[in-house]
Amino acid sequence: MNQAGTINFTASLLKHGSWGHRDMGIHPSSMTLWLADNRRTGMIEWDIPSLGEFENIGLWFEDGVLVDYDGVMALPCEAMSMLRAYGFTVPEDME
Repeated sequence: MNQAGTINFTASLLKHGSWGHRDMGIHPSSMTLWLADNRRTGMIEWDIPSLGEFENIGLWFEDGVLVDYDGVMALPCEAMSMLRAYGFTVPEDME
């Protein structure tokens, strides 16, 4: 996989699970987008240093449209914005 880019941001974070969610507060984070050469698969590495948290979000695309993701309960709006900035379509039903 090739590194496409990184964004840094500060946001109010929620931890989601089958048990519901809990507020984790406001924290700085970074997301790095990695893409396969064929741009049909990729991943986002999401680092939240102040919490010691790190998430990998697996990504699958068809014809430039995000069709699936794995690793988080809900796709963060920052991840959606990043994918759109790199030319991918994120369907409304994933928002």
